[in-house]
Amino acid sequence: MENLELKLLEELSKLEQFGLKNPVDAKAFWKEWQSVFTKVKLSQIAIRTLLETKDLDREEVIYLKQKMNLLRDIETYLKELKEVALQVKGYTLFSPEESEEGNDGDDLDDFLF
Repeated sequence: MENLELKLLEELSKLEQFGLKNPVDAKAFWKEWQSVFTKVKLSQIAIRTLLETKDLDREEVIYLKQKMNLLRDIETYLKELKEVALQVKGYTLFSPEESEEGNDGDDLDDFLF
């Protein structure tokens, strides 16, 4: 069990580079958010590029796919923080899924009236 806790601490320390330190209502939040989000997106692009090469062995492909899944989780976390920060500023975002739930097929009427 102690070995598992050490592995967990190691994983957490690797993830700290993606954690945002500034509060969502601070101006510095957006600069930090953009920096971390860019790092995640560029990492995803790099992984996709590597996966498209045929020079990788099976273990490397598995490792890169696991990294890609981790980066997707981090991207989701960052997008959730962005939504919270926008809500704090008074903006409300609607996801496409939410707008489809109440869709009666007559969007123009809903928009105009």
